[in-house]
Amino acid sequence: MSPEITDALHRLNTHPWIAAAVHDDTGLRIRVRSEATAVRPEPGALVREYLEHWTEVYDFTYAAGAAADDALAGWRASDTGEPLPAAHMSEWVDRTVELVLGARPRHVLELGCGTGLLADRLQQHLAGYVGTDVAEDMVRRHQQRARPGQVFVRAAAHEVDSDAVRQALDQAGFPADGPDCVLINSVTQCFPDVAYLTRVVQDAIRIVAPGGAVIVGDNRHAGLLEAYCRWLERTADPSAAGPLIDERARGRAERDAELNFDPAVLAAAAAASGRAVHIATYPKTMNADSELTRYRFDTVLRADPGEAAIQPAARDWTGLGDALALIAEGKPVHIVGIPNRLLVDTADAVTACELHTAIAGNDAAVVLDPVDPTALTLVAPAAAAFTPVTAAPGRAHEPFTAFVHRRVGEVARAALRRAGADARGVRISVEHGVPAERIAAAAARAIDAHDAERLPVFLQDLDHVARLAMADTLAGPGLCAQAPGDDEEKIAAALAIAPRHRWIMRRWLAVLVDADMLATDGHRYHDLRAPGRAALRDAIDGIDRARRGLHYPPGLSRFFQTAVQYLPALLRDEVSLQALLFADGDTGTAEGAYRDNAVNRYVNAAAAETVRWIAQWRPADRPLRVLEVGAGVGGTTADVLDALRGTPIDYLFTDVSAFFLTDARLRFADHTGLRYGRFDINADPLSQGVDEGTLDLVIGANVLHNAVDIGATLRGIRRLLRRDGVLLFVETTREMHQILTSMQFLMSARPGGERPGDRDLRAGTGKIFLDETQWRSELDAAGFRSIISVPGPDHPLHPVGVQLLAATC
Repeated sequence: MSPEITDALHRLNTHPWIAAAVHDDTGLRIRVRSEATAVRPEPGALVREYLEHWTEVYDFTYAAGAAADDALAGWRASDTGEPLPAAHMSEWVDRTVELVLGARPRHVLELGCGTGLLADRLQQHLAGYVGTDVAEDMVRRHQQRARPGQVFVRAAAHEVDSDAVRQALDQAGFPADGPDCVLINSVTQCFPDVAYLTRVVQDAIRIVAPGGAVIVGDNRHAGLLEAYCRWLERTADPSAAGPLIDERARGRAERDAELNFDPAVLAAAAAASGRAVHIATYPKTMNADSELTRYRFDTVLRADPGEAAIQPAARDWTGLGDALALIAEGKPVHIVGIPNRLLVDTADAVTACELHTAIAGNDAAVVLDPVDPTALTLVAPAAAAFTPVTAAPGRAHEPFTAFVHRRVGEVARAALRRAGADARGVRISVEHGVPAERIAAAAARAIDAHDAERLPVFLQDLDHVARLAMADTLAGPGLCAQAPGDDEEKIAAALAIAPRHRWIMRRWLAVLVDADMLATDGHRYHDLRAPGRAALRDAIDGIDRARRGLHYPPGLSRFFQTAVQYLPALLRDEVSLQALLFADGDTGTAEGAYRDNAVNRYVNAAAAETVRWIAQWRPADRPLRVLEVGAGVGGTTADVLDALRGTPIDYLFTDVSAFFLTDARLRFADHTGLRYGRFDINADPLSQGVDEGTLDLVIGANVLHNAVDIGATLRGIRRLLRRDGVLLFVETTREMHQILTSMQFLMSARPGGERPGDRDLRAGTGKIFLDETQWRSELDAAGFRSIISVPGPDHPLHPVGVQLLAATC
């Protein structure tokens, strides 16, 4: 390596944006520091620079508009560059005001009020209005002409918790429970990425009053980005051949400088907010055919709606006359599959404006199809547009990635020039965040596609057998047969349940009630639907038939079959689960649970690929420093160590039990760089022989749920990691009923001890496993960033509920 390159690497590795820079035969590789691209607790340096760019754009635009007294400054057609027609924009304002007032607000907080197009129109209907914007001159002009009840303040969309915004809310007379509407209209295109959008939306949901609305309006639809780009290319070159237009459109879409996303992205953000939220998504219903009516949408999120969602009967679109007749019947109806004529050229297509006009005076609404952005739906009543949010996968085009690569690339070329190197001859590649796509691809190669499709069904069968076994256990002494039924004390006494296992019984009762196998008045349980011993025996035997042709360890299914037959003895603490799991000291069954099945092969391969990626950034002057907690039988360890062959390592393999350490010393004897020791995730991490800020990687497979206080455990792990170190862990992210009748017995505390979750969000619930949303929230609260998880929601293994999560600090 030349002295110039060495000097450039030193410059780059001390740059505040850069976590690591290395030079090899592929060129100069740069990993961006996670805090530079973070959105919490405060936006990182690169995020701030991106936002400042847009601030400068709007400062210039608004200044030009002010000189011309033009409230529509900045509203120009993308295809011609000419201002959008005033009549069209006037209708845009009318429809947006209509959307906001449909939420019946009294106190509105608008994030990004711009030239005030909506502020004055809304104010006459409100008791209080606060508008924020990043353009200082525009905010000052608003302040000078503010009406009573109006307050304007300079603040970015992520600053709803700032002192300035809080003071503005107080000054405008907002109630203590906050605004009943947060309006984020026609600003999301300026956001850098989904992470920032998610922060803004979640903060809005957090501060909005119960029953209030968060309106995220005038968003560019990611599912229509290429269609938008084809429209622009066709307008620019009407005579070009179709394939050429498509090629140009794809290139334009890749370069698009604005954030595009679909409604599922907003739903996922809301689903992770910690509040009950219903969502409705609407097309733009103005009359003109423009990019606003074609490619944009509005979303309304209702927080803590306090009422169940309406579920109308679905009917196919057969024409406007038939649809109006169905609505006139007065029954809830959902008319689906309506082609949007602005985007689809079919005989039965209509525009959103035509539908909006046709249903005027009816209790109905025009809604955007949640899957197909070229389709519309009609719902009646209008409230039926709202459905509970789900964390389904969404689509997005995020301009921030290209921005980061460009800016960091500029920094790299500047460092090369200052060091005297020829920057033109060096290939520069930039990475930011954990490479989720690379990790998922490696994991997918490790499993059989047939197994991936069949395993979720097989595990559902196991859960079904577990519920039958729970019911059979209760039926044994004749419990919960008829109303009024039996309470928990009587059930526990009749089954002689050990005090430390009574929490498991309570989870069984909740599961059986949810499965409609048991009824309750909230105190007593009755009308138990037990299978009978013969039916249970058949179901247990059927596990072997269901497993045929599936690469699932027979020892693991035999363990489950045995455990459900020992349930009364397990509840009484007469038989320990360890005796069944590690019969005669054999770890084969446990290895099957944590290694030798499709989902664990998937997550272990994902873990190995993540570690392989981390090793690529190891400093040349020291080994990669790794701590594995709760390593157990080493189910994940083996794959990770294989991925690290050839990499100098200082790998500390730990568990709370010396039993596993002895076995691991024998199993991994041919690996160098390994040490072994005891480590307890519930104890002070710094008192267990690991120094603060020294680790590159902490691994935990199927162990972190054992934390008594998951937040404290995560904060402790973060203290051990170096800046930009990685936490990598495998977790079950749903409650598996088969575990409730087997492995769950391992989690009962001994007398005087604490159970997992006793001091965190799980306290009092009896639940052990956090779902993915809860993990992301806890990681975020502990200061972790760049959180990824696999398998993703669109993978067939996702319903299994076993995931690998990775996060940087």
